[in-house]
Amino acid sequence: MEDNRRNFPSISPAAVVVAAVFLLVSALGTYWFTTFVPLVLPAQASAESKSVDELFTILVIIGGVVFFLIQGMLLISVLFFRARGEERNDGPTYHGNPLLEIVWTIIPAMVVVFLAVISFNVWTQNSEPKAAVNHVNGEEIAIEVSGARYAWTHTYATGRLSPDGVPIVINSGDTLHTYIGQNVELILQTQDVIHSYWVPAMRVKQDLLPGNPATGGRPTEIRFTPVRVEGELYPATYPIVCAELCGDGHGRMRGTVVVHENESQFLEAFYEPAIYAILNPPADPVLRGEIEIQRYICNSCHTLDSLEWSSRTGPSLNGIADRAGERVAGQSAEEYIALSIWNSGAFRVPGYNEQMAAFGPDVMESANIMSPEQLYAIVAYLCTQGEQSDCDQENASSAIPEAIETVFGMQVDINFGQGDAAADSADEAGGESE
Repeated sequence: MEDNRRNFPSISPAAVVVAAVFLLVSALGTYWFTTFVPLVLPAQASAESKSVDELFTILVIIGGVVFFLIQGMLLISVLFFRARGEERNDGPTYHGNPLLEIVWTIIPAMVVVFLAVISFNVWTQNSEPKAAVNHVNGEEIAIEVSGARYAWTHTYATGRLSPDGVPIVINSGDTLHTYIGQNVELILQTQDVIHSYWVPAMRVKQDLLPGNPATGGRPTEIRFTPVRVEGELYPATYPIVCAELCGDGHGRMRGTVVVHENESQFLEAFYEPAIYAILNPPADPVLRGEIEIQRYICNSCHTLDSLEWSSRTGPSLNGIADRAGERVAGQSAEEYIALSIWNSGAFRVPGYNEQMAAFGPDVMESANIMSPEQLYAIVAYLCTQGEQSDCDQENASSAIPEAIETVFGMQVDINFGQGDAAADSADEAGGESE
């Protein structure tokens, strides 16, 4: 057998020319293809998005050149080194090419190092702490995000106090409000499994990792600064999605970033009205309950037509008042609803997994803390969700507090800390609603 160990295959000049031309065309074609990248990606709505898109463009160019080069070499091999005529024998065996092996080892290594350096630079630049974060009225506030199957909850620690000295915290549910130029810093925690907070338009994504249950999971951070998008009408909205498979409701775990045009619009349209609503809630417990129930993650699992909820993970709340009195023998509708909210493990509707978060007095997750007064208002609201309610709606102001005291041994301030005048106003409102 002929020894070809030291022989190298000969490459015709024509093959070299074709390879060079193909490489050039691949590079130019890939670069031309990158001009369509902005049409595919979402709008660059943050200061960080530009550097991320530039990195993505570089990756597309390098990946495209490598792909087309390999395909071109395969094509050249087929055209120039194919069996000809009546040839049916195996081709000669060649044992390596040191120069070629050195080249194709050094070049990919240099490309990998180059990509590692620029990727690390983009990551550090976009994730480093910024000055004057979450500025509202010249003050820094804390914005926290809680993830739970299957919803996001955003809270703003305003730094203000209510008349009774309680810190005012705005709960905006699955919506994050910000404004152009605000350096946003979010503290994220998960209440159950791993979630991933992803805002495509901002080019930011951060995993929420389970940790110490007492703190609601290991805190992680994410930072971005909204910028103006040409042609966008403000306030503009951008989707928030969960990028980590977290269960059968993963696809419904969505939220919205609302970007206001400036701080004045942010204050006028969201921040100040939210604080006013907290300081001046309606005296009617039903109306108050309609507001309170939307501060929690109930919409992530339940259907409730009156609030346009459409999730299917948990049982429907439509008509809950019509069947609550028949669920457990010897238990009133008020007791059943209250116990189902504060102690979610007490009942399990057939066909549904026991995944509901707990909201009782022993709950550890800060986003789920619910006072007896909030529970009273929410039960009062749910008792109206039905045509022939099992609840004692004529005496709701006494029936619901008695149910909470019976089940949990806790008393309810039906005046919500406002004195007898609030009670009289609530009774009048209740009479009108009936």
